[in-house]
Parts: sequence; C-alpha cells; structure tokens
Amino acid sequence: MNINMEIRMTAMRETQIYKEAAQVDNRLSSIKLKKEPLLTIRTMALGAGADATPFHASNAEGTFTYHIGLFALRKEHVGAIWKVDRSNGIDSIRNDQDRVKVVFSNVDIACSDGKKPKPRSAKGAGAERLCSENDMFGGLPHFAPAQPSSDKGWTVYYLMVAPNGAAELSRPIVKDKIFKAFVERIYLSDGSDFGVEPKSLLDDDIADSFDPQIIRKK
Repeated sequence: MNINMEIRMTAMRETQIYKEAAQVDNRLSSIKLKKEPLLTIRTMALGAGADATPFHASNAEGTFTYHIGLFALRKEHVGAIWKVDRSNGIDSIRNDQDRVKVVFSNVDIACSDGKKPKPRSAKGAGAERLCSENDMFGGLPHFAPAQPSSDKGWTVYYLMVAPNGAAELSRPIVKDKIFKAFVERIYLSDGSDFGVEPKSLLDDDIADSFDPQIIRKK
C-alpha cells in the first residue's frame, strides 16, 4: 500500500450513527439544532401530504410534503442564527457561523441500520455540488471522511422524512442522483410516535411523490 492510500485510509471511518437520546441531543446541540422542532417539521410536512386526494396529481402527496416541510424548516429556524439559502438551486437554511446547511427531503425509509434512505426524487447536479464538501475522497461506498474536507467549506445535512413518520438528520454524499453514502446519521424518530403504516420503495425505484427540481433559465 502506498503512502497516499495509507493517509486516505487513516482519515476514513465507517458512517457515524447517533441513536441514543443523549447522543442525539448532544450532536444536534453542537450544530445549533433541537430534536423537537425537527419533529414538528416532520409532522407538519406529512400532515400536508395527507391532504392529497385522488383528484390531485399523482405526485401531489410528495409535492405537498416537500413544500410544507421546507416552509416549516424555515419557520422553525430562520432568525438570528439560521438564514434562508438557495445556493446551487437548492432551497435550504444555513448557519453562517458554523457553516452548516440543512435541506428537507422526502425519503422512502429512515432510521434503519440495515437500509440507507432513498430520496423520493432523483437528486440533481445542484445537490451533488452542494454536498461535495461532505465527501473528502470521492464517496467510497462503505466509508466516510472522519473530518470535513475544508474549514472553509460547508457541512450539509438533509432532514429526511419517511411516509411512516420516521425521520433522521443525516449528512449524505450525493452521487448518481441518490444518497450514495453517509458521513453521519442522526436518528430523530423511528415513526412510532406518528402512528401510520410505512411505505417503502422497492429496489432502486424512485416514487412519483417527489421533491420539485429547480431548473434555472439560462
């Protein structure tokens, strides 16, 4: 093994998962977030999705969930610390002091050790660029960087909400339009406090409920 590979492997580690209540609260506090407001966002978003009827468009549930999820994310946080952000065509909130961003995303499943969340819409180039600082060495499939790649870069988290009420705040690497790997996953709820049946995607399918993609005119 050459010296460059040794350096790379030394800097890498398996995905960090926070699931114990004290771990979750401490980790969220370190990035100036709290669990309860994040779960409030989850509840508001899924409540909006439940307003979709058979007379709405087939993607209405996911669209309603996304729009209200983003609204709630900003309503709960924008103020002295968090600001509205739309860089790379991705709507989010940002904390300039700690250089952290948070994005809302519909996913098929959350808080599962055995399965990685899949986005309910394909992630575009903007999301890949936004999360580029999360990936120090090119998004290896089973490992993630132990430290951010640059103190001048941004750490990007996604608030991932599944149809059964499960939710996690996680730091993904976006490749090939999906969440390819994770630097860390912070479990917020397995959905047991929400009381609805889960809906899970099969194989690598993308559901027709989706997060709208922003395409800017040239």
